[in-house]
Amino acid sequence: MARHQPAGRQHAGEPPPPKVTMRFDAATGRFVPVEEPRDTTPTTEAAERPPTPDDPRPAAFRNIPPFGGAA
Repeated sequence: MARHQPAGRQHAGEPPPPKVTMRFDAATGRFVPVEEPRDTTPTTEAAERPPTPDDPRPAAFRNIPPFGGAA
């Protein structure tokens, strides 16, 4: 099942603001933007799904015999 992965940056895909504060990152030798700390929200994990029955068809279709004659 696909999981939602949040973007690495708070404003990914948006154009930068008119004034961007930069700092020099000595480890990489490049200037990087200084981003304000973003507000974090608590996440709620979903409970595990119950086990799937042997016959995954809906209850209305479980008692229908197969098409064709009995062999």
